[in-house]
Amino acid sequence: MTHARQGRATAALLVALVAGLAACTSTSDGTGRTGPPSPTVSFDPAASSRLFPPAAAPPGKTPVVVLVPGGGWTSADPAGLTGLATWLSQRGAAVVTVTYRTSSDGAYFPVPAQDVACDVADAVARSRRSGVDVGEVVIVGHSAGAQLAAVVALTPGSFGSGCAEPAVAPDRLVGLAGPYDVAHLGALASDLLGPGRHTAAEIAAANPVALAPQRPQLPVLLIHGTADTTVPAASTEQLAAALTAAGHPVTTDYPNGVGHQSVYSAAVAGPLIADWLGLTG
Repeated sequence: MTHARQGRATAALLVALVAGLAACTSTSDGTGRTGPPSPTVSFDPAASSRLFPPAAAPPGKTPVVVLVPGGGWTSADPAGLTGLATWLSQRGAAVVTVTYRTSSDGAYFPVPAQDVACDVADAVARSRRSGVDVGEVVIVGHSAGAQLAAVVALTPGSFGSGCAEPAVAPDRLVGLAGPYDVAHLGALASDLLGPGRHTAAEIAAANPVALAPQRPQLPVLLIHGTADTTVPAASTEQLAAALTAAGHPVTTDYPNGVGHQSVYSAAVAGPLIADWLGLTG
């Protein structure tokens, strides 16, 4: 692809992202701040997560699946993931739905990623306390939650300190319709990174595409519906290409006719994730 065509593709992706995510987010006021303010609320993963125990103990160890919701970095309600959590738990996984602080709480990156890292640590500890023989730890994120899940899975050492439970590096990553290229979010970046100008280093630290060379042994499953009008499938194609070039084992699936909200349904994501994890229950 020529540089001109690459530029046009990037511009088109940015326009589509801004138009789509604007429906589920709001931009900040651009105060010229040079660093993110402190969150206005505290966060306790143990108080905000929900464990779905495996319906039956599988042979060998049990995968722990952590489901991270989207919400345009302004909200993070895990209620919509209940169906997928139930479906996967019925097939032998221990599943935990989680949340994190967002710009609505005065929290900007890296705080949401730190919360997600602590969610993963708490999910593993909670599963063990419930009697689960923990096997692989799988982090699954939707939309903005996919961006955060990817950053945490690729660079877990950057976010796990300060958690109440021992830090855990995810063994696998699943991204569902994520807006991954933070460098081209435009005005929407203020909901993730905070209002004002952002340095190249700040943007790169939050950008899964830039972080693709990290942890090349990490297997990744990326799912994006062909009918998604909120985040274009080109976002997933871009990350898949970067991860593949870096040596990651990458599996992609683009379910036909599936939109941004239906991609995380049990009917769509459930069988794809279960097959990738080898769940047979």
